[in-house]
Amino acid sequence: MTALGVAAYLVFLVLATPASFIAARARAAAPGKIEMSEAKGSLWSGAARARIAAPGGHLIFERIEWKLVPARLIAGRIAFDVRAVGHGLAGHAQLARGFSRWELRDVAASGEAEALIPLAPMAAAWRPEGTLAISSPALDWDDHDARGDLRAEWKDAALSISGVRPLGTYRLDAHAEGGPAKLTLATLDGPLRISAQGAFTPPSTLTASGEARAEGPNAKALEPLLDLMGPRRPDGARALEIRMH
Repeated sequence: MTALGVAAYLVFLVLATPASFIAARARAAAPGKIEMSEAKGSLWSGAARARIAAPGGHLIFERIEWKLVPARLIAGRIAFDVRAVGHGLAGHAQLARGFSRWELRDVAASGEAEALIPLAPMAAAWRPEGTLAISSPALDWDDHDARGDLRAEWKDAALSISGVRPLGTYRLDAHAEGGPAKLTLATLDGPLRISAQGAFTPPSTLTASGEARAEGPNAKALEPLLDLMGPRRPDGARALEIRMH
């Protein structure tokens, strides 16, 4: 009877805790980085508007919805099914917190490339176009490492500095097993062929190397863009080197 009473009390707390509690906790966890407003509902099921600070501005989500997944409490996880809709972006995933790690499951997000400029301010001058799709079956991480896989595809990519449209479709795969995430960039189709291998170490260290070349009838028109990407090698390809810290 005691255990049943405790369980009933916990359920009552979840149902009674207002959505504004999550908004306050988000602000406290990342001061100056996350602002949530217009919170409605409860800890069990609710919605809010969010403004997330990024290196090149802010990501605005008109609506973020969450719903508690009680079945995962048995495994010691506080988990929510989350859906978000923003300016040119939409996605859903299951977000969970264990004793020491964060988890994401069944990630699926898509949107316009220009909507993600706040995450990469250096790309703002090139005004990227096309559609992005991001997916992951499972990811988990803490302050020291990450584990899991993530895939991002940029379809019908275009840049304002090139008249060739589209440049191609590209796929980035990331795989982590506790150390730096291994990165693989490949071209799926298009006249601008890019391939690279690299590694990412949180929070911001990125190293990668590879090559870029042009193929087909648009090869000549892509020369100015290739000149900006890297030095010419004897075989005509451009050498790519990225070092960010």
